[in-house]
Formats: sequence, structure tokens, C-alpha cells
Amino acid sequence: MRKYISKSISILFHPLVLPTLSIFILFNSGTYLDFIPYNAKKVVILIVFVSTFVLPLTFVPFYLFQSIIKNIQMESNKERLVPFFISFCLYLFCYYLLYRIGSPEMINRLILAAATSILLLFILSIKWKISAHMVGIGGLTGALIALSLLLKVNMQYYIIASVLASGLIGFARLWLKAHSPKQIYIGWITGLIVTFIVLFVF
Repeated sequence: MRKYISKSISILFHPLVLPTLSIFILFNSGTYLDFIPYNAKKVVILIVFVSTFVLPLTFVPFYLFQSIIKNIQMESNKERLVPFFISFCLYLFCYYLLYRIGSPEMINRLILAAATSILLLFILSIKWKISAHMVGIGGLTGALIALSLLLKVNMQYYIIASVLASGLIGFARLWLKAHSPKQIYIGWITGLIVTFIVLFVF
């Protein structure tokens, strides 16, 4: 039962889902982004969802067929290199599309921060393995903190929910024995710091 719950949490909060979730939060954050026309919001969400979720998943059969990965869990750090690099390219493509259509700057920064986190994951995976799940949810937490400061809006409930979700995901990954505690902690801190810095610097 515990293993089933852990797998469900890992799927529900998969790193590829988080960019789209972040955009939904931004569009319901009580800021100027709430007033973007509905059709414009749909276009932005569609671009983000397809570029950061659908397209990366379409490569999975290719990875399996070419024996780039042994299974979808990608248990070794070496198996993660190609998927992370391709995901990084797709996230950059998403950033480019959003920039070309004149998407709000905060949304563009958010996708750029996500791309930067994946690039760092790729670099670290050359020698070591950290939790991509924790990088993702740590990045969401860092983004919420940064956006609350940049946009001067109270996002404490979103931040609290993100921290609680971080704990759930961390326990789930430990229960599944997918990572060590060190890989969990470093992943979360890495995602938080990288996303926070990118949103402020750019």
C-alpha cells in the first residue's frame, strides 16, 4: 500500500507537470496576470504543456527502443543524460515560442528558470545522481517565493502548499528507494536556489 501511494505521489507531482502547474498558479495569483484575456492564457498554457510535458514524453519510446534507458524510472545517472539534454532543448524551445508571441515577462522567466534547472541536472548527472522530482518541486517553491517578492503579492498559501508537497514527494522517493536522503535534500535546495536566482537576475 505504501509503495502504491508513493508511486501515485511521484506520478502526480512528476517534474514535467510542474511548469504547467506553475503557469496555472500565476494566472490565479491575484496579480496583473489575472487580467490577461482568456484566449491568450489558453495559448500560453497550450505552448507550455506541449513543449514541457507532451513532447518530452513522446521521446520515451525512442529512448527505450534505442536502449538509452532501461525503464521509465531511469535509475542510473548515466541513463538520464540524453533525456535531460533533450528536455533542456525543448524547454528552451518553449521559452523561444513564448518570447516570440509576446508572453508576459514573468512567464518567460519562469520557463527559463526551469530550463536552467534541467541544464544543471544534466551537468550533475554526468558524475552524480540527484532527485529530479525534488529539483522540480524545489524550483516551484523558489519560484513562488521570488514571484511573491517581485510582484508584491501574498502567495503564502501557495508557498505553504508547495513546501508540504515537497515533504510528501521527498518521503515518496525515499520509500521507493529511488534516492538517498542526501540526494533528496540537495535536489530540493538546488531547484529552489536556481529558480529564485534566475527569476531575480533576468
